[in-house]
Amino acid sequence: MRYLNDLFDLKGYKKIITVSLVFISAFVKGQNIFSLDSTLNVFLEDKVLSDAHVGIQLYDLEKNSFLINYNAQKLFVPASILKLFTSAISLEILKKEFTFKTNVMFSGELEITSGTLNGNVYIFPSGDPSLQSSYFSDYNFIEDFAISLKQKGIKKVLGSLHIVDSTSRYCANGNWLWSDIGNYYGAGTSLVSFRDNSVDVFFNSSDSVGGPTIISKISPENEDVTVLNKVIVGPSNRDMAYGYGSPYNAKRTIKGEIPRSKKDFKVKISMHDPSNYIRKEVEQLIYFENQSDAHDDNLDTLMVYTSPTLLNLLKKVNFNSNNHFTEHILLKTMLTLDSSLSYDLVSNFNKNYWTNQLQLKSDFNMVDACGLSRKNFISPEIMNKLLIYTYYNSEIKSSFQSTLPISGISGTLKYLGKDTSIENNFIGKSGSMDGIRCYSGYFVKRDKFFPFSVMLNNFSCTSKQAKDAITKLMVGIYDNL
Repeated sequence: MRYLNDLFDLKGYKKIITVSLVFISAFVKGQNIFSLDSTLNVFLEDKVLSDAHVGIQLYDLEKNSFLINYNAQKLFVPASILKLFTSAISLEILKKEFTFKTNVMFSGELEITSGTLNGNVYIFPSGDPSLQSSYFSDYNFIEDFAISLKQKGIKKVLGSLHIVDSTSRYCANGNWLWSDIGNYYGAGTSLVSFRDNSVDVFFNSSDSVGGPTIISKISPENEDVTVLNKVIVGPSNRDMAYGYGSPYNAKRTIKGEIPRSKKDFKVKISMHDPSNYIRKEVEQLIYFENQSDAHDDNLDTLMVYTSPTLLNLLKKVNFNSNNHFTEHILLKTMLTLDSSLSYDLVSNFNKNYWTNQLQLKSDFNMVDACGLSRKNFISPEIMNKLLIYTYYNSEIKSSFQSTLPISGISGTLKYLGKDTSIENNFIGKSGSMDGIRCYSGYFVKRDKFFPFSVMLNNFSCTSKQAKDAITKLMVGIYDNL
C-alpha cells in the first residue's frame, strides 16, 4: 500500500526527536497535547517501572499523525501480541471462510453380510488444530468416524490403520524453552493434531505445604506413556506445576507445586505423539487385524471431516491466546502458498511476507507464530503498521477486528480497565510472560480508531503492578483523546 509507505517514510523520521510526543502543527489543532504529555510522563516516572524497557506509539488515523511516539522504533519481546500477524496473514491468504478438511479413506473389498473390510483405513491429516479440541465441543471427529463406519456397514478391518503424514513431522519449535515444550501451551506442531496435542493429568494433594501428591487419573489414557510425579503441595492457590518432555519421548516428568487439599486438580501437559493417540481411539471403535495385503491404488471415501471456519478458529487464537491453534494456522497458510516448504521455515515465511506487505526497512525477528519464544523482537512502530494496514485493508478489516477481545468485556482483556473509561472502548491483544507485558490494538472513541501499542520488557515489579501501570496509562490516554 502506497499510503502506508508514505506514512512511514524514513525521511520524515529524521525530524522526529526522541521525545514522548510527535506532532505536526497542521494536524494537532484541537488536540489536548499537554494532557497526553502529562499522562505519558506520569507513566514513565512510575517507580515500579524504573528498570523497565518501555516503548509506546499512539496514532491518529484521521489526522495522519503520531500522538505518542516514545521508543517506538526500539525492539521488544512481544509475547502473544505477535499472534496479530498470524491472524492477518491467514485472513489474507486462506480467507475467513476457510475450513480444514481431514479425509478418511479405505481400500479393498467390503463383505456386506459380515461387515468385514479386506483392506486398510487411511487418515489424511490436514493440520486441523481443532480435531477433537476442547475448544469446540460441537465438533467430534471420533463420533463422526463411528457414524461413518456404521453407515458403510464396516464392523471389522482385516488390514491396518494408516495415519498419513508425509509432509511434516511432529516437532516443537527449536526456539522455545525446554521448560515450555512439555506443557500444553508448548505442544508441538505438524499436520497431525488431536485433542489440542495435550494431556490432562489429575492430582490429589495432601493438606500440608510440602506434602505429597498422587496422580488420580490421566485423560486421555495411554499405556505407552510414563508420567513421573515430582509435584508437591505449595503455599499458593495457583497451578505452579510444569511438564517436562519432548516430542516422541513417551516419558513425561511433572515438577512444581499445586494447592493443598485438592481432588482431581488438573495439570495440562503436551502429547508426545498425537498420531499415537488418534490410533488408540480409532482402534477402540473397530477391530483391526493388521493382516491384509489389499492393493491400495484405489481408495474410497469413508468421510470428510470439516473444521470450524478460520474466523472462528482465530477468535480462539486471540480471545484465548491459543498457541496451538496459532502455530497450525500459520503452517497451513504457508503450505497453501508452497506445499514443498517444511515447518522449520515458518518463521522466515512470516517475516518475509510482512517485510514486503508493510514495506519494512527496519529489522525485526519472528521465530514462531504465537510469540512463545523470547527470541522474537519487534517494535511498537511495526505493531502499529500492522494495525494501520489491516484497518485500511477492506477485505480483512471487519474480520480481523472481530477476532479481538474487548477491554473489560471479553477474552484476555476481560479485566483490563474494568469499571473505567476504557471498558468496551479498546479492542486488541495482550501479551505477557515473566518480565513482559504488552498490548496492541485500537482505542475506539467517537467512532474513530486510534492504533496503539505499548510494550514493557524487563520490569522487576510484579505482573499486576505492571498491568495496573499500563491500565492507568491507557485510561489517561483515552480520556484525553
